Amino acid sequence: MSTVINDDVEKNANNENTHTSTLTVEIPIIPISAISNEHADIIASPPVTVTVAEASKDTTDTAAIVVKSNNSENNNNNNNANLQQDQQQQQQQQQNTNTTITTTMTISSKDKMDTDPAMANFKVLFVLTQLIGLTMIVLMGCWIGVHMGGLAGTSNPSIEFNWHPLLMTIGLIFLYGNAILVYRGFRSLRKKTLKLCHAAVHVVAFVLTVLALVAVFDSHNLRSEPIPNMYSLHSWLGLAAVIMFCLQYVAGFAAFLAPGAKQSVRAALLPIHVYFGLFGFILAIAAALMGITEKAIFSVKDYSNLPSSGVMVNLCGVLYVIFGALVVYLVTNPNYKRKPLPEDTVLLTSAND
Repeated sequence: MSTVINDDVEKNANNENTHTSTLTVEIPIIPISAISNEHADIIASPPVTVTVAEASKDTTDTAAIVVKSNNSENNNNNNNANLQQDQQQQQQQQQNTNTTITTTMTISSKDKMDTDPAMANFKVLFVLTQLIGLTMIVLMGCWIGVHMGGLAGTSNPSIEFNWHPLLMTIGLIFLYGNAILVYRGFRSLRKKTLKLCHAAVHVVAFVLTVLALVAVFDSHNLRSEPIPNMYSLHSWLGLAAVIMFCLQYVAGFAAFLAPGAKQSVRAALLPIHVYFGLFGFILAIAAALMGITEKAIFSVKDYSNLPSSGVMVNLCGVLYVIFGALVVYLVTNPNYKRKPLPEDTVLLTSAND
């Protein structure tokens, strides 16, 4: 089988992936009808396993791929003993001129995530971030349900307002933060899958944000005595955060998800996309902090004496800050950066070709 696959072929490859992955592809070989009589003893190779060995300390981010055929020396001896039987089988196969021999190549990489201290720390902080985010949502829901009168529709505009802080907490803070973290939190997935998840989470966050804006405008405009809109700093910064969120999504979709963009353009736009994504997230948290403070001042009785309602809303603000700080830390720490997978390299090469 030396004419098709050479044994013990060593190649250097990128070993930046930090997970265990297996890529199986079918490789078409030569049609049997095209094999001459003198090479009639060539048979299809069995599946070939390509093992990505772990890189040494002297070679950073590289590893050796050793391709070895699964044929053993015993097969060579058996081929000599059963040569006549093999030739009879090949003559039967040659009758079908359209037959193509295929083989399967399995690429696997050794897992280093469990042994990497940085990845172990990332897992702990990532889980902690999710717990804080969920606690933030539950606490906001309890504050609204226990102290703010619950939720209502347009028939009760003052209570309808309560949808605004709840949906903004879920959409423009929790989901927005998780959309930013999706590349690092689920690093073992392919880049294309992560892009789709990133875009999908942003869509859900956008829908909840629109509903939150409808609720707050209804609560102002549908009252018997309407309240003016867009006069506070909270409303200014909040609207700025929403607009930036929308512009980021449109630009990111056009540059990174929609087909046709050149790789050089994507590489140039990526730092800008990352920066304004984080800036919009921080801006949303700042607007939320001002918003719940404004609501507490208007709605919490004797707020200066810190009643239970005031304590709950203050704790919500603290959780906003902690959640935002963890998201920013996890997404900016270079030790936690997602490393390209072999599958990403293959897809990128195919797209460029």
